[in-house]
Amino acid sequence: MNTLHNLAVSSPFHRFSFEGFPLHMKEYGRGKSKIPLVFIGGAFQNINQIEKLSLAFAEKTWVIAVDTPGNGDTGVLPHQYDFNFICKAIRHGLESLGVDRINLLGCSYGSIIAMKYAQLFPNIDRLVVGAAMAHIPDRIEYIFNLLLFQLKWQKMDDFANGFTDLMTNPELRETNKLCRITGEKLRHALLHANNGMKEQFTHNTLRILQYGETDLTKMPDIETTVFTGEHDSFTPVEDNKTVAKAFKRGRFVSIPNADHMFHVEQFRTTVATILEAAIGHTEQESVAA
Repeated sequence: MNTLHNLAVSSPFHRFSFEGFPLHMKEYGRGKSKIPLVFIGGAFQNINQIEKLSLAFAEKTWVIAVDTPGNGDTGVLPHQYDFNFICKAIRHGLESLGVDRINLLGCSYGSIIAMKYAQLFPNIDRLVVGAAMAHIPDRIEYIFNLLLFQLKWQKMDDFANGFTDLMTNPELRETNKLCRITGEKLRHALLHANNGMKEQFTHNTLRILQYGETDLTKMPDIETTVFTGEHDSFTPVEDNKTVAKAFKRGRFVSIPNADHMFHVEQFRTTVATILEAAIGHTEQESVAA
Protein backbone atom coordinates (compact mmCIF):
# COMPACT_ATOMS: atom_id res chain seq x y z
CA MET A 1 0.00 0.00 0.00
CA ASN A 2 2.99 2.33 0.58
CA THR A 3 3.81 2.08 -3.14
CA LEU A 4 0.22 3.01 -4.02
CA HIS A 5 0.33 5.92 -1.56
CA ASN A 6 3.55 7.19 -3.13
CA LEU A 7 2.01 6.91 -6.60
CA ALA A 8 -1.08 8.84 -5.50
CA VAL A 9 1.03 11.61 -3.96
CA SER A 10 3.38 11.88 -6.94
CA SER A 11 0.64 11.81 -9.60
CA PRO A 12 0.41 15.19 -11.35
CA PHE A 13 -2.82 17.15 -10.86
CA HIS A 14 -3.91 19.58 -13.59
CA ARG A 15 -6.34 22.49 -13.43
CA PHE A 16 -7.75 23.82 -16.67
CA SER A 17 -10.41 26.35 -17.62
CA PHE A 18 -12.87 25.94 -20.45
CA GLU A 19 -15.05 28.93 -21.33
CA GLY A 20 -14.78 30.14 -17.75
CA PHE A 21 -15.52 26.80 -16.02
CA PRO A 22 -12.89 24.67 -14.26
CA LEU A 23 -11.86 21.20 -15.35
CA HIS A 24 -9.56 18.98 -13.28
CA MET A 25 -7.45 16.01 -14.38
CA LYS A 26 -5.06 13.77 -12.47
CA GLU A 27 -2.58 11.39 -14.09
CA TYR A 28 -1.48 8.02 -12.75
CA GLY A 29 1.17 5.70 -14.15
CA ARG A 30 2.21 7.80 -17.12
CA GLY A 31 4.50 5.64 -19.23
CA LYS A 32 2.68 2.41 -18.42
CA SER A 33 1.05 2.56 -21.84
CA LYS A 34 1.10 4.71 -24.96
CA ILE A 35 -2.64 5.39 -24.77
CA PRO A 36 -4.23 6.57 -21.50
CA LEU A 37 -7.44 5.28 -19.97
CA VAL A 38 -9.52 8.43 -19.41
CA PHE A 39 -11.83 7.85 -16.44
CA ILE A 40 -15.07 9.80 -15.88
CA GLY A 41 -16.82 8.77 -12.67
CA GLY A 42 -20.33 9.26 -11.35
CA ALA A 43 -22.04 12.48 -10.34
CA PHE A 44 -20.95 12.31 -6.68
CA GLN A 45 -17.44 10.95 -7.35
CA ASN A 46 -14.57 13.41 -7.40
CA ILE A 47 -11.02 12.43 -8.36
CA ASN A 48 -10.11 11.56 -4.78
CA GLN A 49 -13.14 9.30 -4.37
CA ILE A 50 -12.25 7.26 -7.46
CA GLU A 51 -8.54 7.21 -6.66
CA LYS A 52 -8.57 3.62 -5.39
CA LEU A 53 -9.89 2.53 -8.79
CA SER A 54 -7.48 4.80 -10.66
CA LEU A 55 -4.50 3.39 -8.76
CA ALA A 56 -5.64 -0.16 -9.50
CA PHE A 57 -5.93 0.63 -13.21
CA ALA A 58 -2.50 2.30 -13.09
CA GLU A 59 -0.93 -1.06 -12.26
CA LYS A 60 -1.41 -1.83 -15.97
CA THR A 61 -2.09 1.40 -17.85
CA TRP A 62 -1.64 5.15 -17.87
CA VAL A 63 -4.78 6.69 -16.31
CA ILE A 64 -6.23 10.19 -16.52
CA ALA A 65 -9.04 10.74 -13.99
CA VAL A 66 -11.40 13.64 -14.71
CA ASP A 67 -13.53 16.01 -12.69
CA THR A 68 -15.74 17.49 -15.40
CA PRO A 69 -17.23 20.99 -15.06
CA GLY A 70 -20.02 20.75 -12.49
CA ASN A 71 -18.74 17.53 -10.94
CA GLY A 72 -16.40 16.68 -8.08
CA ASP A 73 -14.40 19.68 -6.89
CA THR A 74 -15.05 21.93 -9.90
CA GLY A 75 -18.13 23.62 -8.45
CA VAL A 76 -21.52 23.97 -10.11
CA LEU A 77 -22.21 23.94 -13.85
CA PRO A 78 -25.66 25.41 -14.57
CA HIS A 79 -27.89 22.78 -16.14
CA GLN A 80 -28.42 24.91 -19.24
CA TYR A 81 -24.95 23.74 -20.33
CA ASP A 82 -25.46 20.39 -22.03
CA PHE A 83 -23.33 17.25 -22.13
CA ASN A 84 -21.72 18.28 -25.43
CA PHE A 85 -20.26 21.27 -23.60
CA ILE A 86 -18.76 18.91 -21.01
CA CYS A 87 -17.32 16.70 -23.77
CA LYS A 88 -15.69 19.70 -25.42
CA ALA A 89 -14.19 20.68 -22.05
CA ILE A 90 -12.66 17.20 -21.70
CA ARG A 91 -11.26 17.39 -25.24
CA HIS A 92 -9.74 20.78 -24.36
CA GLY A 93 -8.07 19.32 -21.27
CA LEU A 94 -6.65 16.36 -23.17
CA GLU A 95 -5.30 18.62 -25.90
CA SER A 96 -3.68 20.77 -23.22
CA LEU A 97 -1.90 17.63 -21.99
CA GLY A 98 -0.84 16.77 -25.52
CA VAL A 99 -3.04 13.65 -25.55
CA ASP A 100 -4.73 12.49 -28.75
CA ARG A 101 -5.70 8.79 -28.82
CA ILE A 102 -7.47 7.50 -25.70
CA ASN A 103 -9.37 4.60 -24.20
CA LEU A 104 -12.44 6.01 -22.48
CA LEU A 105 -14.25 4.81 -19.36
CA GLY A 106 -17.46 6.41 -18.11
CA CYS A 107 -19.69 5.15 -15.29
CA SER A 108 -23.27 6.13 -14.39
CA TYR A 109 -23.49 9.92 -14.95
CA GLY A 110 -20.14 9.54 -16.68
CA SER A 111 -21.64 6.99 -19.08
CA ILE A 112 -23.74 9.72 -20.68
CA ILE A 113 -20.66 11.88 -21.14
CA ALA A 114 -18.60 8.99 -22.51
CA MET A 115 -21.17 8.01 -25.12
CA LYS A 116 -21.73 11.58 -26.25
CA TYR A 117 -17.95 12.13 -26.40
CA ALA A 118 -17.70 9.05 -28.64
CA GLN A 119 -20.27 10.60 -30.98
CA LEU A 120 -18.42 13.93 -31.10
CA PHE A 121 -14.75 12.96 -31.31
CA PRO A 122 -13.14 10.12 -33.32
CA ASN A 123 -10.07 9.67 -31.08
CA ILE A 124 -11.21 6.66 -28.99
CA ASP A 125 -9.60 3.24 -29.43
CA ARG A 126 -11.76 1.40 -26.87
CA LEU A 127 -14.88 2.53 -25.04
CA VAL A 128 -15.94 1.10 -21.66
CA VAL A 129 -19.30 2.12 -20.21
CA GLY A 130 -20.52 1.16 -16.75
CA ALA A 131 -24.18 1.45 -15.70
CA ALA A 132 -25.15 2.88 -19.07
CA MET A 133 -27.88 5.48 -19.29
CA ALA A 134 -29.13 6.13 -22.83
CA HIS A 135 -32.85 6.65 -22.16
CA ILE A 136 -34.64 8.13 -19.15
CA PRO A 137 -37.60 5.82 -18.36
CA ASP A 138 -40.78 7.35 -16.94
CA ARG A 139 -40.06 5.64 -13.62
CA ILE A 140 -36.66 7.29 -13.31
CA GLU A 141 -37.98 10.67 -14.50
CA TYR A 142 -40.59 10.52 -11.73
CA ILE A 143 -37.99 9.57 -9.09
CA PHE A 144 -35.59 12.31 -10.22
CA ASN A 145 -38.30 14.97 -10.00
CA LEU A 146 -39.36 13.69 -6.59
CA LEU A 147 -35.77 13.84 -5.34
CA LEU A 148 -35.43 17.40 -6.63
CA PHE A 149 -38.63 18.36 -4.80
CA GLN A 150 -37.41 16.75 -1.57
CA LEU A 151 -34.06 18.51 -1.83
CA LYS A 152 -35.66 21.88 -2.56
CA TRP A 153 -37.88 21.63 0.51
CA GLN A 154 -35.12 20.22 2.73
CA LYS A 155 -36.82 16.86 3.26
CA MET A 156 -33.40 15.31 3.74
CA ASP A 157 -34.52 12.02 5.29
CA ASP A 158 -36.82 11.33 2.34
CA PHE A 159 -34.14 12.47 -0.12
CA ALA A 160 -31.43 10.28 1.43
CA ASN A 161 -33.73 7.25 1.58
CA GLY A 162 -34.92 7.71 -2.00
CA PHE A 163 -31.49 8.21 -3.50
CA THR A 164 -30.03 5.32 -1.52
CA ASP A 165 -32.80 3.05 -2.81
CA LEU A 166 -31.97 4.19 -6.34
CA MET A 167 -28.23 3.55 -6.06
CA THR A 168 -28.42 0.32 -4.04
CA ASN A 169 -30.96 -2.44 -4.58
CA PRO A 170 -33.18 -2.69 -1.45
CA GLU A 171 -33.68 -6.44 -1.96
CA LEU A 172 -29.96 -7.06 -2.29
CA ARG A 173 -29.31 -5.06 0.89
CA GLU A 174 -31.41 -7.60 2.80
CA THR A 175 -29.14 -10.52 1.85
CA ASN A 176 -25.77 -8.93 1.03
CA LYS A 177 -23.88 -7.44 3.97
CA LEU A 178 -21.50 -5.40 1.83
CA CYS A 179 -24.41 -3.95 -0.14
CA ARG A 180 -26.15 -3.06 3.13
CA ILE A 181 -23.05 -1.33 4.48
CA THR A 182 -22.60 0.53 1.19
CA GLY A 183 -26.20 1.75 1.39
CA GLU A 184 -25.77 2.89 4.98
CA LYS A 185 -22.62 4.84 4.15
CA LEU A 186 -24.27 6.45 1.15
CA ARG A 187 -27.33 7.46 3.17
CA HIS A 188 -25.11 8.98 5.87
CA ALA A 189 -23.16 10.97 3.28
CA LEU A 190 -26.39 12.27 1.71
CA LEU A 191 -27.79 13.35 5.06
CA HIS A 192 -24.65 15.39 5.67
CA ALA A 193 -24.20 16.73 2.14
CA ASN A 194 -23.02 20.32 2.00
CA ASN A 195 -24.78 23.03 -0.01
CA GLY A 196 -22.31 22.66 -2.88
CA MET A 197 -23.12 18.98 -3.31
CA LYS A 198 -26.84 19.74 -3.16
CA GLU A 199 -26.45 22.36 -5.89
CA GLN A 200 -24.44 19.94 -8.00
CA PHE A 201 -27.08 17.26 -7.59
CA THR A 202 -29.81 19.69 -8.61
CA HIS A 203 -28.10 20.94 -11.77
CA ASN A 204 -26.66 17.56 -12.82
CA THR A 205 -30.06 15.89 -12.40
CA LEU A 206 -31.78 18.65 -14.37
CA ARG A 207 -29.09 18.22 -17.04
CA ILE A 208 -29.89 14.50 -17.27
CA LEU A 209 -33.62 15.21 -17.53
CA GLN A 210 -33.09 17.82 -20.23
CA TYR A 211 -30.15 16.42 -22.22
CA GLY A 212 -29.62 12.84 -21.02
CA GLU A 213 -31.07 11.01 -24.01
CA THR A 214 -28.49 9.43 -26.33
CA ASP A 215 -29.38 8.48 -29.90
CA LEU A 216 -28.17 4.89 -30.07
CA THR A 217 -28.57 4.80 -33.86
CA LYS A 218 -25.59 7.16 -34.16
CA MET A 219 -22.95 5.29 -32.17
CA PRO A 220 -19.52 4.97 -33.81
CA ASP A 221 -17.94 1.67 -34.83
CA ILE A 222 -15.46 1.21 -31.96
CA GLU A 223 -14.73 -1.72 -29.68
CA THR A 224 -17.10 -1.23 -26.76
CA THR A 225 -17.81 -3.00 -23.48
CA VAL A 226 -20.91 -2.18 -21.44
CA PHE A 227 -21.27 -3.54 -17.91
CA THR A 228 -23.18 -3.19 -14.68
CA GLY A 229 -24.10 -5.18 -11.57
CA GLU A 230 -26.53 -8.04 -12.11
CA HIS A 231 -28.87 -6.53 -9.48
CA ASP A 232 -28.67 -2.91 -10.69
CA SER A 233 -32.18 -1.51 -10.25
CA PHE A 234 -31.29 2.02 -11.43
CA THR A 235 -29.78 1.16 -14.83
CA PRO A 236 -30.91 -2.48 -15.20
CA VAL A 237 -29.09 -5.21 -17.09
CA GLU A 238 -31.55 -5.16 -20.01
CA ASP A 239 -31.00 -1.43 -20.55
CA ASN A 240 -27.24 -1.96 -20.58
CA LYS A 241 -27.62 -4.81 -23.07
CA THR A 242 -29.59 -2.47 -25.34
CA VAL A 243 -26.71 0.01 -25.28
CA ALA A 244 -24.17 -2.74 -26.02
CA LYS A 245 -26.20 -3.90 -29.04
CA ALA A 246 -26.05 -0.39 -30.50
CA PHE A 247 -22.35 -0.90 -31.23
CA LYS A 248 -21.21 -3.16 -34.08
CA ARG A 249 -18.40 -4.35 -31.82
CA GLY A 250 -20.28 -4.10 -28.54
CA ARG A 251 -20.60 -6.64 -25.75
CA PHE A 252 -22.21 -6.72 -22.32
CA VAL A 253 -20.65 -8.01 -19.09
CA SER A 254 -22.59 -8.60 -15.86
CA ILE A 255 -20.88 -8.09 -12.49
CA PRO A 256 -22.21 -10.84 -10.15
CA ASN A 257 -23.46 -10.15 -6.63
CA ALA A 258 -23.56 -6.39 -7.19
CA ASP A 259 -25.95 -3.57 -8.06
CA HIS A 260 -25.28 0.01 -9.24
CA MET A 261 -22.49 0.31 -6.65
CA PHE A 262 -20.46 -2.49 -8.24
CA HIS A 263 -17.17 -0.65 -7.73
CA VAL A 264 -17.62 -0.93 -3.96
CA GLU A 265 -19.36 -4.30 -3.68
CA GLN A 266 -17.17 -6.15 -6.21
CA PHE A 267 -14.01 -4.06 -6.45
CA ARG A 268 -11.58 -6.65 -7.80
CA THR A 269 -14.05 -8.04 -10.35
CA THR A 270 -14.92 -4.53 -11.51
CA VAL A 271 -11.26 -3.60 -11.98
CA ALA A 272 -10.49 -6.85 -13.84
CA THR A 273 -13.54 -6.35 -16.10
CA ILE A 274 -12.51 -2.80 -16.97
CA LEU A 275 -8.85 -3.63 -17.57
CA GLU A 276 -9.75 -6.57 -19.80
CA ALA A 277 -12.14 -4.34 -21.76
CA ALA A 278 -9.76 -1.39 -22.05
CA ILE A 279 -6.37 -3.06 -22.56
CA GLY A 280 -6.88 -6.83 -22.54
CA HIS A 281 -5.58 -7.67 -19.04
CA THR A 282 -7.51 -10.07 -16.82
CA GLU A 283 -4.94 -10.97 -14.16
CA GLN A 284 -7.02 -10.32 -11.04
CA GLU A 285 -4.17 -11.35 -8.77
CA SER A 286 -2.18 -8.31 -9.96
CA VAL A 287 -4.97 -5.86 -9.15
CA ALA A 288 -4.52 -3.74 -6.03
CA ALA A 289 -6.88 -4.86 -3.28
